[in-house]
Amino acid sequence: MSRNASLFALATALPFVALGAAAQPLDIESSIEAATVASFMDDDRNDSETILYEIALDTEAETILQNGTELGARLTLRGQRDHPLRPGFAGQFSTGVPIAGGYSGLSGLAPGDETGARGRLETAYLRADGGYGEVRVGLDRGVAARFFEGAPSSLTFSGVSNPYLDPTGLKINRTNHDVTGPSPKLSYASPRILGLRAGASFTPDGDGRHLDRSLSQFPEQPGLENVFEVAANLSRTLRSSRTKIEASLAWSSANIDHPAAIARDRMESWSFGGNVERGGVEIGGSWLSSDNGFDGADYEAWEVGISRDFGETGVSLNYGEADDDLAAVSSKGYSVSASRELSDGFDVAVSYQDESLETLAGERSSMGIVVEITLRSTFLEMSRN
Repeated sequence: MSRNASLFALATALPFVALGAAAQPLDIESSIEAATVASFMDDDRNDSETILYEIALDTEAETILQNGTELGARLTLRGQRDHPLRPGFAGQFSTGVPIAGGYSGLSGLAPGDETGARGRLETAYLRADGGYGEVRVGLDRGVAARFFEGAPSSLTFSGVSNPYLDPTGLKINRTNHDVTGPSPKLSYASPRILGLRAGASFTPDGDGRHLDRSLSQFPEQPGLENVFEVAANLSRTLRSSRTKIEASLAWSSANIDHPAAIARDRMESWSFGGNVERGGVEIGGSWLSSDNGFDGADYEAWEVGISRDFGETGVSLNYGEADDDLAAVSSKGYSVSASRELSDGFDVAVSYQDESLETLAGERSSMGIVVEITLRSTFLEMSRN
């Protein structure tokens, strides 16, 4: 059995073995989330997708051991149909460069076959949380992505930065520092002290075709091994001014497996972000920089945003830019969005978006309306001894 297969088996088996042995009552909750993104964009190349969708089934179980340690497990199955030329955010943009960035996943080759709907087991981990912090083992994102803070947005799935679903195929802005996706890994996070928490993750093998982070979708993508992540997160409310502050700082390093002469021994990435909320107004931003694993191949992205609540309706304005030196592409984009929960678990968001992508072949642009419809429901809640 391969190392990945062994880790995967451990990740899926340990939660049930450990939780089944717990002496305290076991609480189990299962929920479903379904989202549709409808696009009505004026696209200069008619590459936009009218309807994209995602569905997720999530189950969490937790118990408290006699020594006070909280033991939990989580399994998440997800399926989605994203832009057929941008699976897992990766993409090819016909600039002639036959290498994909280790972080961005973008390359200059001509687009290949289209990708249809996909389904994955995206989460399967065991966690133990006690007085000395939390340990997780299994399929999970690293601390750099988990601790991420950034600009507020009324959009969940199709924002300017870090999109889950990309109707136009032009979004190349990723600031959430997701190096490996939900790969088998070991993570530790310290207790939160005065609002501050630190953590570290180790991923032996970061390759994988995850829904939002595809590291082996195309043959020109490098392999990532022995991935280390270190991150810190701050979440604190100043009671005197009723101001909430959130911030994050992260660094990651990974071995690069690629035969190109310009390949580095290790890929390094840095990111930081934060937001401040007071009186119903929230403002924030995020920034990420990576050497992409190759000399002269830097990737950089940033986003800023502001939001305000008007009764039960939230409105946001977001702007972001990204540059990939290796793929020779750069982007700019902004959105004006509004969202509202029409009933319990039923959210609707409407956005006007304007995006442009500069390539060696010229500029591509798209503008128009994007609608997000999200349904969430808990269908199982139980406690058993």
